[in-house]
Amino acid sequence: MVPTEIKNLLARSFEQMRITPILDDTTLKNCSNEIARALLDADFPESLVAEFEGKIQTVIDTNEASEGKCNLIYKTILEELSTILDPRKSASIQGKNESIVMFIGLQGSEKSYTCARYARYHMTMGFKPALVCADTFAIDAFDLLKKASKDKVPVYRSRKRDPAKIASGGIAKLRKHNRDFIVVDTTSRHTECFALLVEMRRLANAVKPDLVIFVIDGSVGKDAFEQARAFREGFPAGVAIVTKIKTYPKSLGALAAVAAAECPMIYSTKGEKGEEFKVFEAESFVRQLMPANQDHEREDKTPELAYTLRKMHAYFSKACQGKVLRGPRPLVDIPTMKLYIQIMDNMTSEELEKSEISKERMVHLAEQSNVDVIQVVGMMTVYKRKAKAWLEIEERMGKLNSIYNKWYLQK
Repeated sequence: MVPTEIKNLLARSFEQMRITPILDDTTLKNCSNEIARALLDADFPESLVAEFEGKIQTVIDTNEASEGKCNLIYKTILEELSTILDPRKSASIQGKNESIVMFIGLQGSEKSYTCARYARYHMTMGFKPALVCADTFAIDAFDLLKKASKDKVPVYRSRKRDPAKIASGGIAKLRKHNRDFIVVDTTSRHTECFALLVEMRRLANAVKPDLVIFVIDGSVGKDAFEQARAFREGFPAGVAIVTKIKTYPKSLGALAAVAAAECPMIYSTKGEKGEEFKVFEAESFVRQLMPANQDHEREDKTPELAYTLRKMHAYFSKACQGKVLRGPRPLVDIPTMKLYIQIMDNMTSEELEKSEISKERMVHLAEQSNVDVIQVVGMMTVYKRKAKAWLEIEERMGKLNSIYNKWYLQK
């Protein structure tokens, strides 16, 4: 999901450049100004927008033909936005196969709703998730969480008044029921970040979660910087989710602010199975925000028939849910499939499509996914075997099509 207003404005600006009969520097300058105003409306810092405009003006002042300048402007905007939105630290979707995740957030951030969606998403990944309602302040906290879970994920609650005892008791009970992915929802009563983090630090010491996720209201814009920086100081291994991205233009400013605080992010998006949570990858996000540019995109497209890591991820996800037909014995068992899904969830969109990663990236990926490098190597070995088999099937189908075409022409 990307901010709709910003996406539409960028599309209009580049469409105006495309359809203008005589694309002169004045037209380019007007489009550049419109984009700059949109970024200011999105709560980008004025200094960043001024620097942004300066780089586009440098492109306009070159001796390139107007069409060439249009492409250069597109590339400049793509690179600059990707740099601004890059937190320079990668997030982890989940820790170990058996995980405890704790959600925290200020009032109005849609934390509980996001918390329930996150649990439902992991159910599609083959886990057995459960929710723990540790909010002792809101009277309707349990009812809201249960409603958000859509009765697909069990929700634990207790009459106790101590959130730490509720969380610890809930985790212990749910583990006895073989729940392997437990998400703890906490209070949303705080409106000030410092008080929230002090309380959540104490709760985390009792719960000992594998991952802490800070839900940030995207409508606060650049004010998200102080929140993200304070969170990073209190929870160095934590990650952030910025909500309300689609509906509020200021959410783009919030994303830039969180990135400036070097706080790793994950975000929700629409995937093959519905809603998915992915590691926030700046360039991939900006490409969704920008209109398609055929001159730049054509060479990056992967043939539809190619077997990619993305396709292997989709197959493993269905297999973990028992949604594939039984056939020959698979190359890996279900626990290994879950492990490989965990690794692939920490890969960028480009890596999943191109299905190539360097040795250095394998080491980094292993650290992100909390696994050994040998397991990443094993995943790539399995992928190559499946890709080879896929290619052989394509070749056989091609031969059969050739035989059929010859027979059909001879009729």
